[in-house]
Amino acid sequence: MSIVWIVGGIYFWSNFENKAPLNLNEIKDWPPVTILVPCHNEEAVIRKTCERLRYLNYLDYQVIFIDDASSDATSNIISEFIGDIAYFHLLSLKKNLGKAGALNKALSYVNTPFVLVLDADTILLNLSLKWLVAPFYFNTKLAAVTGNPLPLNRSNLLSKFQTAEFMSIIGLIKRCQSFWGKIFTVSGCITLYSTSALKNVGGFSSYTATEDIDVSWKLQRLSYEIWFQPEAIAYIQVPTKFKEYIKQRKRWALGGWHLLRTHKSVFTEKENKKLWTIYLETVAAYLWAFCFVIVFSIDIILFVIRNHNPVNLFGWTASILCFICVLQMLIAIFINLRYDKSLIKSIFWIPWYPLIFFSVGAFLVVSTFIKGLFGSLENSGKWNSPERDVNK
Repeated sequence: MSIVWIVGGIYFWSNFENKAPLNLNEIKDWPPVTILVPCHNEEAVIRKTCERLRYLNYLDYQVIFIDDASSDATSNIISEFIGDIAYFHLLSLKKNLGKAGALNKALSYVNTPFVLVLDADTILLNLSLKWLVAPFYFNTKLAAVTGNPLPLNRSNLLSKFQTAEFMSIIGLIKRCQSFWGKIFTVSGCITLYSTSALKNVGGFSSYTATEDIDVSWKLQRLSYEIWFQPEAIAYIQVPTKFKEYIKQRKRWALGGWHLLRTHKSVFTEKENKKLWTIYLETVAAYLWAFCFVIVFSIDIILFVIRNHNPVNLFGWTASILCFICVLQMLIAIFINLRYDKSLIKSIFWIPWYPLIFFSVGAFLVVSTFIKGLFGSLENSGKWNSPERDVNK
């Protein structure tokens, strides 16, 4: 799959980013946009988000902050901006509904043709909103355009690993899948939707740990299309503590199980054969996780009990896997340098990523198996905001 992602990513870059990029000057009439910002205990970051959203390079937009029953000063901080900025609005919820439920409440107030869902810790660049809107002018089948999230906080080892990961494991794959025609998921932190398409699929589901994956599949199963827009840069806060990282990735692993569970009927839809491929690739990835954990566990047990030489787990096959991973990340850095020159600093941390985080991801997939496939889906979308590393 790494080879597929590398080839597809290079093709996308060559044909859409490098040779024929969109020209924003060709568009004269920009449609009105509503930005939805769900918040739950975000006092550490929400002021900076408000200040950035105040001065976007876009003529007609409004922002609805949804305070999902926060117990801190989130609502008070937002209220400081409401009185001075006519296009800022606050929707305060008395009961915690989770991100999906909060977004659905606010969606009923949206009457603009497009709606941008933005996480409370996500910082948009001035032109990013225009970059998100532009593809809709050239493809009438689009239902969503997802942006290009890059980590803002790169202060410690964990965040440096994730910087390389977001470029290669996320950015490069989305480039490849856009070329393929179907995307596994939009980025939940920055995606612009056609309001009518989003309402047509019933908005966001709270019966999954990852509402962004679920809505991506619901839209594409109705023959809508999704596009990745690399120029739509957004800077995000990634976990800097291992505990928060594990909590985030555990939710992502659960989201994968929920996808396999709730969208298996896609195989009854011949018109969605391209989604079959993505579904089966997810199955293969999760089966690989089980194989890795089982062989790793047997290897360790034999080594400890019998002083047995390890199975070939870390032999030449692992070396090939690590080499391809490093190659994929280097290519991703090269492609993304036009958007952020400082990404070159991530090169040093790349070789360590596959050695550490492949195993973490595999163990999380296995540990969430029972809950993901057989646990209750009710209230799966309830959230607790992670500890924020505020980058000034």
